[in-house]
Amino acid sequence: MQKNLIIALVLSSLIYIIWFTWVIPPKKTANLQNPEQYNTKNIQNITEKAKEAKKIELIETPKEAKRSNVIYEIKNEKARYLLNSDLSINSVIYSGPIQDIDLIMDKNYPFLSAFGNFDYKKISQTSDSITVLAKKEIEVTKTLSTSQNNLMNSLIIEFKNPGKKPYSIPQTEISLGPGLNTVKSEEKENPELWKSIYSYNREGRKNPVIEKISSDYNKSDWLWTAIDNRYFLFAVMNNGEFEGLKYFETNIDGHKAPGVKIITKQFILEPQTTKKIEIKFYSGPKDYSLLKTLGNGLHLSVDFGFFAPFAKIANSLLKYFYKHTQNYGVAIILLSALIQIVMYPLSMKSYKAMGIMKKMQPEMKSIQERYKKDPQRMNAELMQLYKKYGANPFSGCWPMLIQIPIFFALFTTLRNSWDLHGAKFIFWIKDLSDKDPYYVLPLLMGGLMFAQNYITPQPVADNAQASVMKWMPIIFTFLFLTFPSGLVLYWIINSVFSIIQNYYLKKSQAI
Repeated sequence: MQKNLIIALVLSSLIYIIWFTWVIPPKKTANLQNPEQYNTKNIQNITEKAKEAKKIELIETPKEAKRSNVIYEIKNEKARYLLNSDLSINSVIYSGPIQDIDLIMDKNYPFLSAFGNFDYKKISQTSDSITVLAKKEIEVTKTLSTSQNNLMNSLIIEFKNPGKKPYSIPQTEISLGPGLNTVKSEEKENPELWKSIYSYNREGRKNPVIEKISSDYNKSDWLWTAIDNRYFLFAVMNNGEFEGLKYFETNIDGHKAPGVKIITKQFILEPQTTKKIEIKFYSGPKDYSLLKTLGNGLHLSVDFGFFAPFAKIANSLLKYFYKHTQNYGVAIILLSALIQIVMYPLSMKSYKAMGIMKKMQPEMKSIQERYKKDPQRMNAELMQLYKKYGANPFSGCWPMLIQIPIFFALFTTLRNSWDLHGAKFIFWIKDLSDKDPYYVLPLLMGGLMFAQNYITPQPVADNAQASVMKWMPIIFTFLFLTFPSGLVLYWIINSVFSIIQNYYLKKSQAI
């Protein structure tokens, strides 16, 4: 029983790791937009209501929005923004701990492009803000400002009607995507991870929920929408000026890259009036603590997996230990040790139960041979045997079952934590979010797993199961070769504690 459970737990862990590492859920059929239709709607396309009112005089503009080269740059402490003449964003170059990353992948699709078919002229610029103005029948002023430390930034579009006739400003599409770039170590996996998402308040749920966009969303109740991947997020808040969302995708290096278009509300600009549209946006890493301070539920974009409550606790403890050690590698070791200490009583109970089951094996095998044709008698004799040894076939199960969510939570935390990106440990480990460049940690982990197998009680004599257990260290070693070194470090500490516990029990003759 114990051996079956161990194998089941190990295999389930293996499946979990493989699934969340390489297997991608099937995509829903999307109502795709033609990427060539990216340009904003021509402002001549007024509604039928506006036509009937006969109050609207059309603004003559080109049919195609003008493509512009990068001509402006603004920056803050964390990022540089390269802008086109209409202030659409051509590049967001984030200064990461290891390298600078340009988050925008396809320069044919600048982010936050809107009303680009006007001839804009710069009227003011500082290091972190720029304002441009276009004059025709109406005046359109755009101001893009970045915040200190690249928190919540803004693009303000102001319409002014200096004339005597009203004008109709139709619905317009403001685009995010396609795709979002990432750090070098994640480039290969990135196309499988980027997605378009939005958040909204679902009835009966305390916190906002996040949904993946795979088709048009025709409601205006969304809180924010974004393009994201494992480590980065480009999100736009809904301040009530927007309608629904349109999904689109295009091809980037042979991969389908998702994007989303935000639909603005149509409005009438009366004579001698102004109207502002403010677009608040965040573009940077998915730092859980930072995103939580920004509000709007942006921190929910950090995927903590099925066992999120445990993962959030682990993440908080990790940051706490880092605060006192200034080394995330040491923080992982302390967190792993703390978990093992807390779980020690349960682990001891499990190991002792396995030891008792090992001692019972000869008698169990004898009973099974003698009464193999009489299952009812065999079960009765086995129950008497359990009573004789004071054993419970399930006594070792619960401690292991309790550890399952803890392991999965740690796996998700260490795999997705932005804090580990660029975090040094010792010597050659310069990035705990990346694999060990010399594979020292995975090989050490494999060796410790062999030692752990050798010293752990082997209660089941089944050759097939024994063979599986022997191969498990090899399988895990190859699997962990490309895993973040922070995750491998946790597994090493876990194995060390398991070996120490088994050695102590053997010395005390408890098993």
